[in-house]
Amino acid sequence: MKSPFTIIFLTVFIDLLGFGIIIPILPNYAISLGASTLVTGIIAGVFSLMNFIMTAYLGQWSDKVGRRPVLIWTVLMNAIAYVLFAYSNTIWLLIISRLIAGIGSANISVAQAYISDITAHHERTKKMGIIGMAFGLGFILGPPIGGFLKSIDQQHGIKYVGLFTGILCFINLMFVYFFLKETNSHLNKNLKIKLQPVSSIKQFIFVPIIKNYLWYGFIFIAAFSIFQVLSTIYWKEHCLLNDKQIGWLFGFVGVLSVFWQGFGLKWALKILNEQKIIILSSFLMSIALLCLTFISHQNIFPFIFLVLLFISMGNGLISPCVTSLLSQKAPAGQGGTLLGVFQSLNSLARTIAPIIGGFLYDTHFAVPFILSFVLMIGATKLVHNIL
Repeated sequence: MKSPFTIIFLTVFIDLLGFGIIIPILPNYAISLGASTLVTGIIAGVFSLMNFIMTAYLGQWSDKVGRRPVLIWTVLMNAIAYVLFAYSNTIWLLIISRLIAGIGSANISVAQAYISDITAHHERTKKMGIIGMAFGLGFILGPPIGGFLKSIDQQHGIKYVGLFTGILCFINLMFVYFFLKETNSHLNKNLKIKLQPVSSIKQFIFVPIIKNYLWYGFIFIAAFSIFQVLSTIYWKEHCLLNDKQIGWLFGFVGVLSVFWQGFGLKWALKILNEQKIIILSSFLMSIALLCLTFISHQNIFPFIFLVLLFISMGNGLISPCVTSLLSQKAPAGQGGTLLGVFQSLNSLARTIAPIIGGFLYDTHFAVPFILSFVLMIGATKLVHNIL
């Protein structure tokens, strides 16, 4: 556990595990506190908004003061956020807890910088893979754990969810504080840190070809975010599922997404190129999102597993293909900046989409899923035009 790679992996894993634990719990808990679906979308979106604003800022801060201090403070913020979540009995406390967690979890860029500091160039890609592994495990294990903890006690289960995750963060804090050494040997004490998340986006959003992939990625993440947030409400209200069942369904999506990304993508690339994989996956995922509106408590099993199979296919295949194509189209020496812009736009999509989806859900439960269907179908033209 004293290995720096192990500690960094633990840090990222707990960040993503916490997100995965909260995902199936948050929307229905917010509604139980009296929030409308629109307000629930805002509560879900504020986490990603802080990610969007703070990711680049924390990376700059770590260049100025070092990786270790930034990691210590952000892990501490996550711990405080989840303890606050455990005792959030009002909508405002819930918003504040997610806001703090959004800032703390924006430390992914600092974790990547730490790995870069201690890794030789020829091993960097392989070592960066621990970030992807942490993402996958967080989304697989988080939802079932969250659903189980919440279902222990319907009245006080939210405390178990928050305290469990908060304790994990405090344990991680101890490892970071006592065992993680500073790796930035070129501190830029005079660096002027700027909070300008939009400026770098402007650099690429109008560039031919690149802009198509960026906009496509934004639309894909928006559609998937609508599914993540609003399906939990839909499944509870219209399919009569409990928190534990919803958690297991999200865990199922996580397992399948990792399968598609790890094995399905290799198989698909033997038959199709990246653009065609994106188009086919988008079409199947869009149909699956539309089919969500036809599921009720009378027909949910086994129909739901077929729908989630194709949604997870989109989640597992589309992101790596778009990321790969963007890296290939990046101007010389600007690959990292372009992929950072891509991640920023993803965070922005996760901010906006749940709010719009929540507003539409209040008009009719099927509308946000129909919107996701239309967006995904329309977005395939952006990629098709490049073929």
